[in-house]
Amino acid sequence: MANPVCISPLKFYDDISKQCHRKSFAYNHISPLITPIHHIPTFQFVLGKNPITLHSVYAINAKTGAVLGPTNQKTKLESTGFSIQSVGGYYVAIYSDWMPANVFNHEGEYYLEFTFSEQIGGNSVQKKYASEVFCVINSLSDCLLIEYWNSGNRNFYLKNGVVIFPDNFKFKLYLKSELGKPEYEFEEEATKRLGYTFIESQVSKKVYKFNTVVPEFICDAMRIIRLCSDKTIHCRGEEYEAITFEVETEWQTQGDLASVTCTFETDNIVTSLGGFVPTLRGGDFNADYNNDFNT
Repeated sequence: MANPVCISPLKFYDDISKQCHRKSFAYNHISPLITPIHHIPTFQFVLGKNPITLHSVYAINAKTGAVLGPTNQKTKLESTGFSIQSVGGYYVAIYSDWMPANVFNHEGEYYLEFTFSEQIGGNSVQKKYASEVFCVINSLSDCLLIEYWNSGNRNFYLKNGVVIFPDNFKFKLYLKSELGKPEYEFEEEATKRLGYTFIESQVSKKVYKFNTVVPEFICDAMRIIRLCSDKTIHCRGEEYEAITFEVETEWQTQGDLASVTCTFETDNIVTSLGGFVPTLRGGDFNADYNNDFNT
């Protein structure tokens, strides 16, 4: 069985052995997704084309392997934003994080284990999926938040799956970072004639940047930020509505982590049309002072 199509910050696998920290080059180093206490990260993943229902959800401590409770968290998730939606011939598990789930009441590293009942040829077959590890923390003061979504219920379609954006759904990605010193860029269009430069237009931009170090599954999720129609960055009490978003990835010596530099622009563009106008000295070019002198 192949991994489900999943481009969420919280990724899901068909086998727990595929979690990022279990790869040989990660040496069991966990670099988890960040989430605020009492909450579960927003996510979605494709379950396939057959009718399917949720059977159980268990929250598991990634360090000890102990099940929290041990209680089936199905009811809590369904009451705080979990649903299965049928879109484009696919069944998609989606969690919107409408309100605190109150599953995780202490800081720590956890993952979710889902069991679904899929209808195949009149038979009910159980399918299991495990999430990536995420870190529940009390304070987000040193974190930057990116929210991104497509307005108007516009979906992304890809091979063997779909990324959906129902009403009020936003991907939320917390990163250990903050905005660095901005850069100021200028663009201009000009024409040169008779030794003069005639400025037709000038544009001034303020460009924001930040850097963070993240594992591969978060790099995967960040691919679609640029494609989304709406993207908002929150940092130190300030909110920025990005109109562009670019990502540069550089893998570190420790092979499971990448240094990611993100650049974005907001609607702070200053535009100037026109420019140098030569001084008119008067007179007529051929001294006949006819109508061309007055125009």
